[in-house]
Amino acid sequence: MAEVKKVWNSEGNRLFLGYPSQEFDVLENAIYNVGIDDFGRFFLVKNSDSFSFNYKLYGLETELVERVIKTYTSTSNGNLGILLNGLKGTGKTVSSKIIANRLNQPIILVDNNIKGIHKFLNSIPQNITIFIDEYEKIFGDSSVMLTIMDGALNSDFRRVFLMTTNELYVDRNLIQRPGRIRYLKKFEDLKPSVVEEIIDDCLEYDEYRQECINFISNLETITVDIVKAILSEVNIHNEGPLAFESIFNVKKLKGKYNVMLREEDGTLSQVAKSVNVYPRPMFNEERVGYRFEINGETIGIINRVVNFNMIEIAPLTDDNGKALGFDAPVLIKVEDADIVNYAFAYDGYGSDMVTKPTNVKTSDFLDKVVESIDEYENSSDEEGEESGKIELKSISIDVAMKAHSLGDSHNESISWDEASSHESGPMNSGEIGESVSAG
Repeated sequence: MAEVKKVWNSEGNRLFLGYPSQEFDVLENAIYNVGIDDFGRFFLVKNSDSFSFNYKLYGLETELVERVIKTYTSTSNGNLGILLNGLKGTGKTVSSKIIANRLNQPIILVDNNIKGIHKFLNSIPQNITIFIDEYEKIFGDSSVMLTIMDGALNSDFRRVFLMTTNELYVDRNLIQRPGRIRYLKKFEDLKPSVVEEIIDDCLEYDEYRQECINFISNLETITVDIVKAILSEVNIHNEGPLAFESIFNVKKLKGKYNVMLREEDGTLSQVAKSVNVYPRPMFNEERVGYRFEINGETIGIINRVVNFNMIEIAPLTDDNGKALGFDAPVLIKVEDADIVNYAFAYDGYGSDMVTKPTNVKTSDFLDKVVESIDEYENSSDEEGEESGKIELKSISIDVAMKAHSLGDSHNESISWDEASSHESGPMNSGEIGESVSAG
């Protein structure tokens, strides 16, 4: 290989001995990173010819891409700003890269807030695309880039600003300023059709397909990365998501609960669906003696905690010892309601479980309990004017519990021998409608 001969390079009236440089009239259409040398001179380093994707793209925002391209090609002057906002993995960065490729002009990647970078970008003598991924992390509250966006620094050439931000961060100086940001798109959870497309492409065991759809639809956040991670777990272990949901690092939607009654044969029957309860799981011994409420209605008294989501409820009684609503203590299980991510309420799917609106359903058992207590409360109000206030008490658990055997074949360890009556603590007053808050 021939040795490159050094030459004299002229900079103004100064001559520097160095290697010959290659000159370009304009930048070729490619992707460049920005840097600065020890003398404070900005330079560009070619990164690649264009953005490439060696994987299938899901949930493409084709309509947005086409609109941006048409707007830019249909106008001949002025800058154009696009801000894509949302959680990681929802497709905003991929969409930005596709737009950048389609614009067919040099792409300058800005990944560092270097002093004076806005002036350097403004000085480039041709149309360029400036791509700033995770804008808030690079510039924060700095307004230096805004001087280019709205044309405060004059240039004869156009700039397209492609910016992404995570979560809900949006600089207040960018909102309702179409001269700076013409398009603001919020990327949210994946659409059901996209989720099902990923499942059909990646899931190896078709028997878990519906279980995967149901599980994913209950998640607080639904992104491509999360969906693929769940499917990978299913494929590796050949088991549905319900087998590993307690240890998998995703969050399910919460807020409403399903309440079930354990029958004598050990089976569970639904008492109420998608309701508010008090106190909420996780239950512990400190909850013994508290009133148990469903949608603000007192149902009975917590006599015992079986585990984190199962409690024993004793009925309230009137001043004559008569149980109201049910005759003997019962076991109640409380679980998170099958709340569906709002993005999944489509074509009837999940319409009865979607977070807003929520359909509340109760059973005859619960209606009977509430009606019985309400009747007694109304009658006690009338009688109380003459005979004084009538107190409600909780039934003793010792004899009644054995008489109302709920079966001991259930796999949870439940002892019926220890009897207790909680006539003190949170239930001291025994008056209906009086709520005891947690300490």
